[in-house]
Amino acid sequence: MLKGRVTMRGFSISIQGRLKNFHLPKNQPLIPLFEAIVNSIHAINERHQLGETFVGKINIRIIREEQTTIAGYGELPSITSFEITDNGIGFNEPNLDSFMKSDSTYKAALGGKGVGRFSWLVAFQKAEIESIYREGTEYVRRAFEFSPEQSEINDLLEDCETQEDNRTTVKLLDCIAPYSNNIPKRAQTIAMRIIQHCLIYFISEDCPDIVLEDSDGSLNLNSIFKEKIRTEDNHVIIRIGDELFDLLHVKVEETTVNGNKLYLCANNRLVETKELEKYITDLDREIFDKCGFWYVGVLSSQYLDKAVNTARTAFDIPDGGPLDSMANMITMDQIMRGVVSEIEIFLQDYLTPISTNKMKRIQDYVTFQAPQFRHLLKYMADDVMGIKPNLSDDKLDDELHRIKRKFDRRTRDENNKMLEALNHGIISSSDYIQQFSSQIEKINSANGAALAEYVAHRRVILDLMSFALHRKEDGKFQKESFLHNLIYPMRATSDDTPYSNHNLWLIDEKLAYCHYISSDIPFDNDPSQERTDIMILDQPVAVSDEESTGREYESIILFELKRPMRNNYTDGDNPVTQLYGYVKKLKGGTARDKNGRPIRAGANTQFYLYAVCDITSSLLPILDFYDFTRTPDDMGYYRYNEKLNAYIEILSYDKIVNDAKKRNQILFDKLGI
Repeated sequence: MLKGRVTMRGFSISIQGRLKNFHLPKNQPLIPLFEAIVNSIHAINERHQLGETFVGKINIRIIREEQTTIAGYGELPSITSFEITDNGIGFNEPNLDSFMKSDSTYKAALGGKGVGRFSWLVAFQKAEIESIYREGTEYVRRAFEFSPEQSEINDLLEDCETQEDNRTTVKLLDCIAPYSNNIPKRAQTIAMRIIQHCLIYFISEDCPDIVLEDSDGSLNLNSIFKEKIRTEDNHVIIRIGDELFDLLHVKVEETTVNGNKLYLCANNRLVETKELEKYITDLDREIFDKCGFWYVGVLSSQYLDKAVNTARTAFDIPDGGPLDSMANMITMDQIMRGVVSEIEIFLQDYLTPISTNKMKRIQDYVTFQAPQFRHLLKYMADDVMGIKPNLSDDKLDDELHRIKRKFDRRTRDENNKMLEALNHGIISSSDYIQQFSSQIEKINSANGAALAEYVAHRRVILDLMSFALHRKEDGKFQKESFLHNLIYPMRATSDDTPYSNHNLWLIDEKLAYCHYISSDIPFDNDPSQERTDIMILDQPVAVSDEESTGREYESIILFELKRPMRNNYTDGDNPVTQLYGYVKKLKGGTARDKNGRPIRAGANTQFYLYAVCDITSSLLPILDFYDFTRTPDDMGYYRYNEKLNAYIEILSYDKIVNDAKKRNQILFDKLGI
């Protein structure tokens, strides 16, 4: 390149477009500063790799609105800008080419994303860069401005004959609101934020000297790090196999760490990061809110130094498996188990109450909301302990379902293995009986849990039924469709509705086991035809694929459901006349099911009719006209119609709820619900 000649070099990006897509939270105004400092560290490391012997130095200068002497009282002037100077490799051609390209992979091996510099222009008006570095035996100077409006830079390369060392300065100028409002004013605070963000570099033995200058003095960040973070109490040696590992416990009081981590290092450099929440169940992300710190573990050893790959991006260490164990190799699984154990000891004061509270919450949830999982607390205790804390009820339920499936598979496999061993003469019949006895305990416990789930479901349905009988906020009651679907899904039959999906037990336990049930389906599946709310037939003839045998049904059960508290019944519009009308149609031989098959009812067919409704003042005269008798509990009415061979009962909603509660109360009491 010809020195002294002005050249224009264009960006391979739209800077304004890139800034538009760059998200920088307003409460993290120091991120641009951190990016500049890390770039300086990388530049110094890059120069070291060339074999040069020098002491790496980074100087950070705070620029305030007023650069007067701080007297030690009053409010500090606001910080407007930062100036970062280093003696690293400088903005040579490879580094400048990377700078001019968005999402550059030039520093990918160091964890760079190629976008950090754009944070400068999100929080600051512009950046000014001056770099003096050596090319061959001579020093040259390159200086340019970096701003949102630019599409190119004025790249002037000058001679610097009097220069004695490399020097690169990045000025982040004129911080923009709201970021400017969130920059800490105290230099000590900024110093701690830098240390916490660049922790891995401060831990390294070849960390550059980093100094923070303010108008009233300077702070050596390396000294602060040694005094306040790295203490002997936090240092432990772990033996795994024949190898020694050095684990440094660090508490980082800074949100930017954003998680509990383990740094695996080689030759004082970060190689891999493990998210510890994946390994320590009760180490949750709330530790920062509760204790004011993130946990960071830093692991190093000669074993890791030898096992790192050439690019320093990963370790050539097997994950772990049977073959690895046979080869007597130290695996990553072994390393993590050993390290995690030490971390759990270090954090036990935090982890123990979390574990205790978590188990109490799980036990309460199982006891009061999900008793079907009760057996898991005993037989799958380790898996239950492995549930993450602070889960929502839905996610906790999902985890318990997952563990239950594991329990079911394990129990089935154990039973099969015992039976196979018996068949092959591996165990005696007496041993089988003894082993199976313990399995029986598990099976009975699981079956009891399933029953508990069933009973708990009934409790919920009764609560919903009771809720539906109360007046809504608009002063109206629930429509009959709500209660209809609660008892039996509308427009469905027993062909497509499993037993578990309906609640006919609310009315009578026997109804759940009838051969055929149709719900809100008109006769002959014709919308213009009459329809019963629920019809139950005791023989499957009407729904079989075979031709009708002509047999009459021995009994037919019909339901008519009305809106709670309906009080506008008339002589021609009431549940009694409706039910009688359905019986006459069925006896007339014209009614057909949804498949077009005849529903045969003869002189011997017994009808059971149920009107489910509240007994209001408009219904009472009708019941009196038809000569109904009040039930002993005064909550319903009944009569037998000899002409129609029909028993009819008027069931109030309150009677249904009360009777169902009485039938199931002993089960509720046993479960404590």
